[in-house]
Amino acid sequence: MSLAQHWRFLEGYLRKPQVVGAVAPSSKALAQALCEPYHRYPRPAAVLEVGAGTGAITRHLGTILGEADTLDICEIEPTFTDVLRREVLTRADFASPVASGRVRLLEAPVQDLSHENRYDFIISCLPLNVFELNDVQDVFSALRSCLKPGGILSYFEYMGARRTSRYLAVGRRRSRIRSVSSFLSQNIREHQFDRRVVLRNLPPACARYLRFEP
Repeated sequence: MSLAQHWRFLEGYLRKPQVVGAVAPSSKALAQALCEPYHRYPRPAAVLEVGAGTGAITRHLGTILGEADTLDICEIEPTFTDVLRREVLTRADFASPVASGRVRLLEAPVQDLSHENRYDFIISCLPLNVFELNDVQDVFSALRSCLKPGGILSYFEYMGARRTSRYLAVGRRRSRIRSVSSFLSQNIREHQFDRRVVLRNLPPACARYLRFEP
């Protein structure tokens, strides 16, 4: 990604840290890790990307999107949707799927999407650790509803972020972080079937793969 794109991402974080939740876009290595289950899947597949930001994951999806696959991109921050529309979805590898309607940009919260068990894969970059517990619960409920039976959710966390935040936070913020961490840990114990540690990212991250149905 260009320096200008990195700056726009940082600018978005400085304006709305509770929405963006990261100071830098995801690396190519993290994008590859998050998309790994989808990349190995026999086509066709329906994919939903949530919290696309400036399109670090979207760009990689464009290089592996199958001829009969569909991709919905969910992003609510206007600055980022503008970047996605002008700089990402105009790339050559998106020309055909965009023209045929197989790639769509959805400017709405994932909670507002039609929950019809329609996606084989969901790749989420939402900053769950900065959300309130009820918002995290609502997001997980929406993601589960959007997945087909046996579908896979990929998302990532920065290594050690939850533990460090619990130690450094005070008062209500510490209580919020602990409750969110407890909810995420429960879902990891019950539904995670694999993960990938990605050191080539700022900061290092862990890509998690969850399956809610057999």
